[in-house]
Amino acid sequence: MLSGDGGSGVDGIDTVPPTLDVSDPELSELISAVESAVAGLAGQASVAWSNPDRRAVIQRMEMLTRSLTAYSYTSLNELIAQHGLDVYPGSVPSSVAWMLRITPRAAGARVRLAAELGGRTAFSGEVLAPLLPRTAQALRAGLLDAKHVQMIREFFRHLPSSVDPQTRDLAEQQLVEQAVKLRPDDFAPVVACLDAMVNPDGD
Repeated sequence: MLSGDGGSGVDGIDTVPPTLDVSDPELSELISAVESAVAGLAGQASVAWSNPDRRAVIQRMEMLTRSLTAYSYTSLNELIAQHGLDVYPGSVPSSVAWMLRITPRAAGARVRLAAELGGRTAFSGEVLAPLLPRTAQALRAGLLDAKHVQMIREFFRHLPSSVDPQTRDLAEQQLVEQAVKLRPDDFAPVVACLDAMVNPDGD
């Protein structure tokens, strides 16, 4: 684990977080266990694996990657709401870009995904479900690719505000049911068909 003051970047701004240590003992143990498991898997000699095992490992690693990213959305929402990004310069996307060492454009996309697919907290302190709860649940299970999610989000972005909540929920349910079974290129016609049914007059 890295610790210390980090490296110096443009105009003296640190380009890496001041510390990657986790102060909470239980949380630190959990993240260390994940890191150890990844290191252990990376140390395996895959040349000795059978092809069925290779396929299974690749598929499950893909699911884990999707799942870990999805679970981070709630933490990112909380970090933004609780001003945890104030240690970085600029806007929220700029701050996320500094924290994760990604481009501001990619950071902005991450923030928008978190707003729709992560858990949220109301001003009253009430925990709110994601805006697209069924999509978020499937993503956390590692069942959706980023392209699936993009198409589902675009479907709802183009849906008229006059469509009632019950129809919206049913549409999301049907989209997710198909998305977990189909590749994105096969899923696209399903999205178009449902859009024609729910929004026959178009934009």
